[in-house]
Amino acid sequence: MLWNHVKHLLKYKDLFLVFIWREFSIRYRQSLIGFLWAIIQPLSLMLLFTFVFTYLMPVKVSDYPYSVFFYSALLPWSFFSSSLNYAVPSLTGHYNLITKIYFPREIIPLSGIAVAFIDFVIASLVFIGLLLFYKIPLTVQALWVLPLFFLLIIFTVSISLILSALNVYYRDVNLAINFLIQLWFFATPIFYSINNIPAKLKTILFLNPLAYIIENMRKCLIEGSAIILWQYFSMLIYVIVIFFISYNLFKKTEIKFADVI
Repeated sequence: MLWNHVKHLLKYKDLFLVFIWREFSIRYRQSLIGFLWAIIQPLSLMLLFTFVFTYLMPVKVSDYPYSVFFYSALLPWSFFSSSLNYAVPSLTGHYNLITKIYFPREIIPLSGIAVAFIDFVIASLVFIGLLLFYKIPLTVQALWVLPLFFLLIIFTVSISLILSALNVYYRDVNLAINFLIQLWFFATPIFYSINNIPAKLKTILFLNPLAYIIENMRKCLIEGSAIILWQYFSMLIYVIVIFFISYNLFKKTEIKFADVI
């Protein structure tokens, strides 16, 4: 059944590309610095955390330079949070299209995720510059970032689809999204490491797939560590189950979008 949905979605790939270009151009239209805004969010947070943990609260959180430590986690986090900020209100924001013509509704939130990916690629250039500045070499283990990023995309799509669908029926979701993202931020090892957390809490923390994904992306990139395969495949199954549930719920509720919205 999922494969049938995917084949149907592929028929609208041209419309999907149009939506991506439209959202990208709208985001940076009449902007003085344009796509540099993609860099500002992770860069500003990185500078803030570096200042706080160096001067205001001098706590050792990593053996690596704080700017690299924080930025390596803020990159995937910014992709996730930006995707949610767009996706949640996206369906209600395009009610004029949804009520007039038919197309797979998931194209709308997915186009926002695609734009967030473009921002991610742009912001990654700063991370490469940081690695060069601090002379931190990339090892072959850095390639593990690719399967980890695959997990991140699947999880981001899952949460974006279910929350955007719920927002059509309950507008409280859009009002609560900023609060939800803030809670998610502190439940994710961005300005701290999993290594500093008691073993009992690690299991609870890994119920949040972002905790596993971001922690291991950081280890692969700056520590040159490989991922543990059984942990990766366990998380892969977990994320795929979340995706199936979210996508099926989206398709079931999609039928009434035009009436409810």
